[in-house]
Amino acid sequence: MQITKNKILISAGMILLLAILITTFSMYHTKHLGSTFFQYPLFLYGTTILSLAIGGYIVYLFEDKISKVQIGKLLSILPHDERRVMKLLLERKEIEQNKLGTLAELSPVKISRAISILEQRGIIEKKKHGYTNLIVLKI
Repeated sequence: MQITKNKILISAGMILLLAILITTFSMYHTKHLGSTFFQYPLFLYGTTILSLAIGGYIVYLFEDKISKVQIGKLLSILPHDERRVMKLLLERKEIEQNKLGTLAELSPVKISRAISILEQRGIIEKKKHGYTNLIVLKI
């Protein structure tokens, strides 16, 4: 899994910014407000919300790589014919069965078997589409 330096730098920068904000506010609170604890819970709520927002953004940055890794693992365990079908479906999301057979360079029997197996596993859905079937990726 390759993670870009930009994403790592953005994530580290956001965490560093959060740490600086928390430290600054804590120092300000200690110096200026002294023993008044009325505003301190607001600081905690604000810090919590900000931390969750930054954490969510970091997860969003790396989410694409996580799903590509999971799809790569799925493809690596599939047999050759099913892998060819899945690669084409990942590119197009849906395709007619006869075009799928042509693009995957598989015989109609092999395409039909691969589609049946993938449909039983819940990975794809087969819908009637004129004289052929429309194969739709469900994941």
